[in-house]
Amino acid sequence: MRPVSIGLLLPGVTLIALAVSGCAKKGAPPGGPPDTTAPYVEVISPEGGSVGVDVGSTISITFSERMKKRTVETGVVVSPPCRWKKRYWEDLTYRLVPQGDLKQDATYLVSVSNKAEDSHGVAMKSTFVSGFSTGDTLNAGLISGSIRWKKMDVEGAVVFLFEEDGPDSAGGFPSTEPLYLTLSGSRGVFEVPFVDTGRKYNVFAIIDNDLDSEYDEGENVGCYLGSLAFDETSEIKGIDIIICGETPHGGIVGRIDTSSVADTIAITVTATSFDDSSLVYRGRPGKDGSFKMDCVKPGQYGIRAFNDINSNMKLDPGDSVLVELPDTLRVDSCMQPPQVEIVF
Repeated sequence: MRPVSIGLLLPGVTLIALAVSGCAKKGAPPGGPPDTTAPYVEVISPEGGSVGVDVGSTISITFSERMKKRTVETGVVVSPPCRWKKRYWEDLTYRLVPQGDLKQDATYLVSVSNKAEDSHGVAMKSTFVSGFSTGDTLNAGLISGSIRWKKMDVEGAVVFLFEEDGPDSAGGFPSTEPLYLTLSGSRGVFEVPFVDTGRKYNVFAIIDNDLDSEYDEGENVGCYLGSLAFDETSEIKGIDIIICGETPHGGIVGRIDTSSVADTIAITVTATSFDDSSLVYRGRPGKDGSFKMDCVKPGQYGIRAFNDINSNMKLDPGDSVLVELPDTLRVDSCMQPPQVEIVF
């Protein structure tokens, strides 16, 4: 059966916008009330959800009104990545002509940033994402999450999905071509629909300073700890990524067996660098005992868990150490974070 796409409004992301009737809004006449209506993608070609798309197709995005062209041109991301023969405007439509054919039997995503503005400076309400396939079917997977940096939500971050075996072992930003790209929307939310559920992924995100949808040295980057794999469902949610700095850092994930500890006891886990004792990372286990530490610099660490009486995540004189692991823990990259199991 041929897949059918539907409109979907999500927090921060619009997945395949619904077509609306009526003429394109040209804006308020001079002297009239200010324009406060957000623009939106009115028509996209190839149509969202379509299959069997000709590999020689041009991608066309028609907006509901006249746009500030630069905000659109720097806010459109297509994956798998394409090289363009030319990109140009025809009235309200932005057209992208690939340099050569699209890939055979591939699912393509087209994202438009919610930072795209109309001619009056009003931005889109949400990031727009649409998908089509040059093959007979669309992939069914969906990966979603959010991007944060310095405790702030990040809009317009570029999110990359790489095949698990693609990134190099040095822990830097992958040098291979990403399988999927998209942009985070309001509140830092992102969604990558039409993902192949038969693959495993590493996920990275960058603050794209030059708006070229590529990682450049010096741009701030973060990554999800470990890899993603689909189980019996076709959705993976809660993939929250912390932007760390100008290089991808590592991380630590673990679980504490708290069955023998009273519920009223607050537990904090720390990782202290052997090279610099002032460098300490902290985590607090959730209800299931799991914890993680993001943005950990590569190196060797000592792990301890303690009864954090005043819940300040610091080992104070009145706190008691519950366990201190005898072995050092080595952190190399976020793609292969060490797993910590703590049992009292």
